[in-house]
Amino acid sequence: MSLNKLSKDIEDWCGTPIPGHPPRPPWLRDILTAVVLAELSAGLDPEAGGRSLYATAARLYESAADQVALNPQPLPPLERPSREE
Repeated sequence: MSLNKLSKDIEDWCGTPIPGHPPRPPWLRDILTAVVLAELSAGLDPEAGGRSLYATAARLYESAADQVALNPQPLPPLERPSREE
């Protein structure tokens, strides 16, 4: 699945309420996007943008969490497991 398709699916799902149900909260799209970005960053080399992508995901998550929770919890720090060769 491409990132563009995933982004469109998130936008469609978050923006279109099921008939007869209340609309989805506006911050849901940001939280889902932050989770996807954090997962994508795990597969990238830190020097190739992995840390930057994770930092972007953390900022997006934190801004959405501020709208939702009374006591928002930040994403854990990025830690890469050491590779034993």
